[in-house]
Amino acid sequence: MQSIVSLFTTYLPYFFLVLTLLVFVHEYGHYWVGRRFGIHAEVFSIGFGPEIFGWTDRNGTRWKISIIPLGGYVKFLGDNDATSATPSDEPLSPSERKRAFFSQPLYARAAVVLGGPMANLLFAFLLLTGVFFFAGEPYTPTTVAVQVEGPAARAGLRTGDEIVRLADKRIDRYEDIQEAQFLYWAKPMPVEYRRGNQLLRGEIQPQYCERTDRYNNTLRYGDLGIDQFIRPVVGGFTANSPAEAAGLKVGDLLVAIDGKPVEYFSRIPELIGKSGGQPVQVKYEREGRYGETTITPIVDKTVDCAGKEQIVGRLRVRPAAVTELRQHGVIGAMGAGVRAVWGMTSMFYTSMGQILTATRPVDELGGPIRIAKAAGEASYAGWAGILNLVIALSVVLGIFNLLPVPMLDGGHLAMYAYEAVRGKPLSLRAQEVGLKLGFALVIGMALIATFNDIRLLLR
Repeated sequence: MQSIVSLFTTYLPYFFLVLTLLVFVHEYGHYWVGRRFGIHAEVFSIGFGPEIFGWTDRNGTRWKISIIPLGGYVKFLGDNDATSATPSDEPLSPSERKRAFFSQPLYARAAVVLGGPMANLLFAFLLLTGVFFFAGEPYTPTTVAVQVEGPAARAGLRTGDEIVRLADKRIDRYEDIQEAQFLYWAKPMPVEYRRGNQLLRGEIQPQYCERTDRYNNTLRYGDLGIDQFIRPVVGGFTANSPAEAAGLKVGDLLVAIDGKPVEYFSRIPELIGKSGGQPVQVKYEREGRYGETTITPIVDKTVDCAGKEQIVGRLRVRPAAVTELRQHGVIGAMGAGVRAVWGMTSMFYTSMGQILTATRPVDELGGPIRIAKAAGEASYAGWAGILNLVIALSVVLGIFNLLPVPMLDGGHLAMYAYEAVRGKPLSLRAQEVGLKLGFALVIGMALIATFNDIRLLLR
């Protein structure tokens, strides 16, 4: 019930804000390219159905907001429908025919269709370039802490190793490792890592893991048994921290727990083990001097990747920040923007391929409700969270529309490719059949996504 209330009070306003922006960018891409070729746009609509309000510009284009806010379209002169899929039967004068979409050469029509997805990708690229130029690119070193008896440890890795390649992809930052864990759940991953002056190779067999985050979203990934290598320095405390109550301060370096050395931050829960409720001796270093205090960890429960519940103790301390911000000039920021857009594109198509080949469950397909939920959750992180969501969804909207499915921009491009090869377009009958099949496929995906959304909402 709380999820349903949040949907209407928090999620939907941000959803409509983000969706309207991205639909406008997409459709304006079609419109802008069409205008460059002298094609007349009769209607530019945000939403479908009856018009709520609008105006007609001096070029004769009707700009309007329609009642169903789940998309939009540009209708060019001579089109039979809002998707620019089939020509109209109405007669056109010679001057009108020159400005009609279907009278344009093949390259012009293809450019107009490609304009929408490219506008979304360009929009995401420009936002990312601006963020990387003004704020810097988030970067976490690839030096790892290896969990005892975890998959990486079994593959021969040790704490302090620096991963340089994983799953046949170059690793530049720890975030690249996390992306590989998301994409490959059980597939063995070739790994190259640097230990001192040695470059070593091995293969990690991930362990499938499924978690539920604080927003009740299911997260699936391949656990490698590694963590970021973070020095065990106290960066802060969470509420009711027993460590803070025992006298620890921000900046203290944890040296040992019950006589066992603390090599890295994520080692703390392992050393405490099942000592929740039982006092432990913590040795620390503060400003070059050593001290010792007794702390009684708070009892907590966790579930491992096998679904087994475990009791652990928590000191409720936060690590010092490990993520850095790489500063870039304009060219460097543009390069980082290209890499980020390409990375998101690669992840999307890989995930879609896994869904189609049944190596990834179909319940990961989401629709408007899931997007609305993500928008609401992003709002809790402030404008930074919303900006990240806008960038990600702009990329997804662009590359999803490039799928070679009739009804989508990629389907039209596929028909134009056929026309380029054969020297003549598909027959109207073939186009109609393709559109019907594409419509059925898109509706089928929408129904599955909506069913998944409802299940998520009712959890």
